[in-house]
Amino acid sequence: MEKFEKVFFNLLTKEMNFFMRDYYSKFNNKNKWVGLLDIDNAYVAVLITNDLEEEIAYSEAKEYLSSTLDKPFIINLIVLASDEYINSENSYYNKLVFSLKERKLIYCSEGSKSFIPIIDYINKSDEKKTKRFKEYKFTYSIMIINICIFLLEVVKSRNIIEIDIYTLIEMGAKFNQLINYGQFYRLITAAFLHGSLIHIFFNMSALNIIGKEVETVYGGRKMIIIYLLSAIGGNIFSYIFNSRGISVGASGAIFGLLGAMLVFGIKERHNIGKRYVKNIIQTIGLNVIIGVAIPNIDNFAHLGGLTIGALISTVLFRE
Repeated sequence: MEKFEKVFFNLLTKEMNFFMRDYYSKFNNKNKWVGLLDIDNAYVAVLITNDLEEEIAYSEAKEYLSSTLDKPFIINLIVLASDEYINSENSYYNKLVFSLKERKLIYCSEGSKSFIPIIDYINKSDEKKTKRFKEYKFTYSIMIINICIFLLEVVKSRNIIEIDIYTLIEMGAKFNQLINYGQFYRLITAAFLHGSLIHIFFNMSALNIIGKEVETVYGGRKMIIIYLLSAIGGNIFSYIFNSRGISVGASGAIFGLLGAMLVFGIKERHNIGKRYVKNIIQTIGLNVIIGVAIPNIDNFAHLGGLTIGALISTVLFRE
């Protein structure tokens, strides 16, 4: 309800020129908001309540407005119904009843019809957000997993800026000595660990862009296959060619997704043009230069992820 109230009143002030006042509710033991619009000879008042409190909300708002306003006022209640709503159409105030559960309008009196466009706008915005998540649910799911694991790292290391090396090793970093002792799971767990806040920020920002493209072209399930196998491939390359280093991060998997888009660009070059391939190659080249210029970046993991991602996507594309 609080989220709905915030969005509704925000739209009310921006789109319909209402201004806000707050008053103390004895029933709720806290301050509540009421929107007001001056229409020359009177005020239009709008407040939001749930279906169990609409009578008391009306009474308290009426008492407050009667003692503070210098003109007559018309109260409109936006009633948020959580369960089955029993409506009395003979009520002595204007009201609009909206079902939070079913996301639909249940009832609207004549005097409150001007608020229907705001309800429709909120509904459509929520539908877009839901649809957007469903459209890229695999990309968002991987991002959420990475972020949750990073938060565990923060708790264990007690530092949000830099994660100490002992925490990374304990949680599954690529560490050749331990892999040699049979801890092969590190070839995948390392891809879900990050060494700092900046590290995860840049990797998740890249994944948010590239992951969506791969998910659109290849589909969610194939995108997951490419991502995970690229992550493993990147860590295997790191294990072979960077035996002394400790490695963590999703960048090997992300390079695998870049490889997948490179394969797509090459195979579809007659339909989408050569510029797309050129842009992907430039992006890869730029990241390689950054990797060489900045210390402590595992370029072998990037190379391995890119190679495996390109190979796997060659098989999976249009399969």
